[in-house]
Amino acid sequence: MIQEVQKDHTLLVKGPSRVTLLEGKVEVFGKEFSTKKSAEENTLIVPSANSYPLFALESSKLEIFTNSGDNIEIIEGNTINKEWVKIKESVINAIRKNEGEKPLKLMVLGLSNGKTTLVKYLANNIHKEGLKAGYLDSDLGQQLLYLPTTLNIGEVNKNIVSSAEIHAEETVFIGSTFPKANFKFIIAHSCVELINKFLSKHENVDIVLIDSDGWIKTEAGVIYKNFFINTVDPDILIVFHDDSIEELREIEKNASKSKKRKIFYLKEENKYFYEKDKEERRFLRQSQFAKVLENFRKISIPLEGIKFIKAGYNQEEDKVTEEEININDLRTLPYHYVISALLTEDSKLIRICLLFVINLEKKYILLFSDLNFKEQSSVRKILLGSLRLSIKGNHQGYLYL
Repeated sequence: MIQEVQKDHTLLVKGPSRVTLLEGKVEVFGKEFSTKKSAEENTLIVPSANSYPLFALESSKLEIFTNSGDNIEIIEGNTINKEWVKIKESVINAIRKNEGEKPLKLMVLGLSNGKTTLVKYLANNIHKEGLKAGYLDSDLGQQLLYLPTTLNIGEVNKNIVSSAEIHAEETVFIGSTFPKANFKFIIAHSCVELINKFLSKHENVDIVLIDSDGWIKTEAGVIYKNFFINTVDPDILIVFHDDSIEELREIEKNASKSKKRKIFYLKEENKYFYEKDKEERRFLRQSQFAKVLENFRKISIPLEGIKFIKAGYNQEEDKVTEEEININDLRTLPYHYVISALLTEDSKLIRICLLFVINLEKKYILLFSDLNFKEQSSVRKILLGSLRLSIKGNHQGYLYL
C-alpha cells in the first residue's frame, strides 16, 4: 500500500513490515531517509515485536508491506518528546566541552522499553555531529549487537536503526540471559574490560554509550545495578524515572553520590513506545539464537589438553576468577546442549558453541559451532554457561554448576 505523511507528522509502523520511502524525507531515531539515497538505502525492515516511528521532515510518500492495517498509525507531531531532545543537546555539549579529555561514559537506566531506542537516538545524533561513539550492550537477554548470553561493544560508524548496522568488535561470554548469582558482579567487570579494550583501539572516540537491562525490582537487582554503576562509573546517567519503584529510587540515591556525575531524569512517559511482553521477548531471543546457530555445524575436537571452567567472583579481591570443573563431575550433570565459549590458554574468546558430548573413552568432544579448522588447535579452555538450547535456538533447560 502507498501511504502519504504530512510534514511534522509521524508514521508509526509495527512489525513485521517493510517500508520504502518513495518521496520526501523522514527520520527514524535520528537517522534520515531521503530520496537522494538508493531504494535499498531507503528501505526499512521493522521486525516483529517492534515499532518504528517515521517522522516526516518533509511531506512524504511511502510504500508499505505489512500483514495488517492495524500495524500503521499516523500521529500528529513527533513521537520523540522534548525531554529527549534537551538531553541529546546536553550530551553533545558535554562531549564538546570534554574534547581532548578521557572519553565520556553514558549509561541509560530504567525499566522502560525505551532504553535501547534512546541509545540509538543519541548515537545517531552524535554521529550526525561528526563525533565518535562506542556502543556497549550490557543486556544479556535482548542483545542488539550479537548473541544473547554475551556482552558486546562496537563503534557507531554510521547511523543505526537495527542490529545489522553495528558490528560487535569485542565480545565477552557470560552464558546466561539473566544476571543471577555471581553474574551480578562479573557483568560489571566484563563491561570495564570491554570498554578498556575498545578505547585502546579507538583513541578518537568521544563517548561510550551503555545500554542496560531492566532488572531492578528486587533486592538483588538493586545490588546488581549499584555495583554496575560504582564499577563502570558512568559520567552521564539517564534514568527513566518512576516514583512508584522504590528500588529505582535506591539506585538513583547511590548514583547521585558521585559529585562529578551528571544525572538526567526522564519523567515524561512516551505512550508511543512499543512495550514488549514476556512472550515477545522470548520470541526475539529465540530468533537471535536461531540466526547465529544456523551457521553452526557439528565438529569434533580432541579432548586432551582442554580444561572445562566456569566463571567465578572473588569478593575480597573484587575480581573475576576461573574455576576448573572436574570432567567426571560434569559428566553426571545435564551438560548436553549447554551454550559455552571456546577460549585460548590466556582466556581469549575464539568462538561460541553448544557442547554436545564429552567422550572420555575415545578422548574427543563433540560441539556445535562455526569454529574453523585453523582455530581448533588454539582451544585450551571451554567456559560453560548455564543455558541449554536446541540447535534451532529453543530453550531446553539449565546447567547448574
